[in-house]
Amino acid sequence: MSSISQARPETTPMPAAKRPGTEPPPRPETWVLKVIQAATGSVFVAFVLFHLAGNLKVYLPDDPQLHFNEYAHWLRGLLNPLLPGETFLWLFRAALALCLVLHVYAGLTIWARARRARGRFGRSITATKHHLFGRTMIWSGLIILAFIVFHLLDLTIGRGVESKQFSSAPTYPLEGTDGVVDAYANLVHSFERLPVAIFYVVVMLVVAFHLSHGIWSIINDFGGTARRTRNVFLFLADVIALIVVIGNASIPLAVLAGGITL
Repeated sequence: MSSISQARPETTPMPAAKRPGTEPPPRPETWVLKVIQAATGSVFVAFVLFHLAGNLKVYLPDDPQLHFNEYAHWLRGLLNPLLPGETFLWLFRAALALCLVLHVYAGLTIWARARRARGRFGRSITATKHHLFGRTMIWSGLIILAFIVFHLLDLTIGRGVESKQFSSAPTYPLEGTDGVVDAYANLVHSFERLPVAIFYVVVMLVVAFHLSHGIWSIINDFGGTARRTRNVFLFLADVIALIVVIGNASIPLAVLAGGITL
């Protein structure tokens, strides 16, 4: 039996740059962006909990104004005299600002890439709680960013109220004779304004949604796949979000109700 061999037609090889699936990945790669988000998000979770612990000093029964102001001025003079003045505070602020820039950049880039990959028609997915939180992370993040700017202008950069009570406290030596900024009075006067108090409470709800999904996502972005580990992080995410929203949102409500006063 004879076999007939046919010569294959000559083909021009396709350039490597045009072959399907051989395009170089975008820079930085998506997995790098996810790690950046997880790392910076972990910093913000720690900061939010630390900040909450300081804010809750307004509920101390024995002179909360003095204790809250001592905490505020302790932050300003941290690591003195190793670092003079407010050096550490400004270094800390610079580190947080860098984390914020990286977090926002990574989040917006991942969101834009996901939209391009999804095209005009997205998939229909069961609307679970964390799916809904995940779909709104970009918007909740932008709301929180706007709140940070307002919060800094309202309570941090804005000039404080002078407090004779705190400036005369023997536990805090002063460099001058004109008193020191009264952070407690600033907080009370700020939340006495109804629109500001309502805005703060609403933003705390948004922060809770963002934290709940963000903390749960950290284990995914760091490569955690064990079911038990993921369930633990899911539980921690909801607990931490609940603590933050109750603790922080209660302060403006307490001011409006007259429970926190000067």
